[in-house]
Amino acid sequence: MTRSRAGSIVAAIVIAAVAHANPGIVSHIDVRLGSDALSHLDAHRPGMPPEALLVPLGNGLDGVLKGHTLAAEARLIDALARQRLNQAVLRVASASVDGRRMGLVKLQAGRRDGEFEIADLRSDAAECLEAAFGDGLALDHLDLWSVVPGAELVGELQEHHPVFSLSVSRSEYLSAAAGMGTGPEVLDALEGVRYSPIFSRYALDRNSMASLPATALTDAALAESWPALLAEARGDRVLSLMEGQSTVEAIFSGRRDQNLVALTIDDGPHPLITPMMLEILAQKGVQATFFVVGQKVEQFPGLALATVRGGHELANHAYSNRRISRLPDDEAWAEIASCDRIVQRVTGERMRWFRPPGGRCSAGGLRAMASLGYGGAFWSRNAGDWTKPAPEQIVRNATKGLQAGDIILMHQGEMCSVEALPAIIDRVRAMGLEPTTLAALGHNGGTMQDDPVTVSELVNAQISGE
Repeated sequence: MTRSRAGSIVAAIVIAAVAHANPGIVSHIDVRLGSDALSHLDAHRPGMPPEALLVPLGNGLDGVLKGHTLAAEARLIDALARQRLNQAVLRVASASVDGRRMGLVKLQAGRRDGEFEIADLRSDAAECLEAAFGDGLALDHLDLWSVVPGAELVGELQEHHPVFSLSVSRSEYLSAAAGMGTGPEVLDALEGVRYSPIFSRYALDRNSMASLPATALTDAALAESWPALLAEARGDRVLSLMEGQSTVEAIFSGRRDQNLVALTIDDGPHPLITPMMLEILAQKGVQATFFVVGQKVEQFPGLALATVRGGHELANHAYSNRRISRLPDDEAWAEIASCDRIVQRVTGERMRWFRPPGGRCSAGGLRAMASLGYGGAFWSRNAGDWTKPAPEQIVRNATKGLQAGDIILMHQGEMCSVEALPAIIDRVRAMGLEPTTLAALGHNGGTMQDDPVTVSELVNAQISGE
């Protein structure tokens, strides 16, 4: 075994040992709900985080390497080990699209000694960028994020809640580094870098937040002002608007007289998965409609911006991916309104369509949707990729019996969807059709306008799967 190979293995083992420390169960703190769940923190001295935020995180039996391309991931973690980061490495991943290599690095925010410093976070981010884009690896894209423990368990693991993120291509990084150098200042020349107040709340140098560039995204998550959103939903203005929605719009398919089908992709943005899908779409010359989750746009704004830069259409998929059909009307309105506001704040885009998570929707949820200026967008071809079947089955589900005007439902979040996407596009074109956005599809065909109760009954009767 060569010395460099042995060093790689040792570095990976050391980081894995840190990452696999037993996660604690943190039931008394919910990072996602900000002011409500963190109200007890007034008892803590500023800059002293509660013990819950210092619980060591890990990835269970999966370990540090994601396992998409193990050799490339081992090289990436070896490069990170040489950077002497302040934060622990939780996960690295690497995958490629036609030779373009994408990377992901996830860190646990804060030092192991319990200190939080924005300077550490920025320094580590710069080191990770240099490791990923330097001559040794020369990745084409990197998603980087830092997390703190959330309140819930995912299986037997503690939830990982993002408090810092960036998404950048190699060309963007090299351009920024040419003007700013490769130190922490390079972050100030990048678009869509997010610093969560949850992190800065405990940072010893939290006053440095004021010196971040105007392009930095530092707003608190809307979940922290959820009671105010619900109060707005219960106010006279919103109630009057909702009561006035006697007719709502829903689209199940588009024009049948053009050789177009809509390609719609739900549940993002996701680190690594979204960049890979965007790369595939760019290489195929296809634009799609991405139904985004507001909370994920908050957490990964750089990915939302990259989606817009790619010429794709954004659409509303609620704030937290909760089932609108199970929510009271005020919560349904808050879910749709908060996603709307976040996307406009991050991208400046005004969205046209809303798709309820899971598809089903109450009459009250449809009124809330219409009061905010949305039509409801559903589907006529379900790829079924949320169940994680083989890519070949996803392609069959999406294209069997496909007709002009159909709307294909896909999801992002799993590699099987990425693997199926180019084959779906090729199959659609082989059928003499062209995938496009909902905006380009045309709205007559399977579009209906009726009272909310009638539309809700029809939608809920037709929806199967997710």
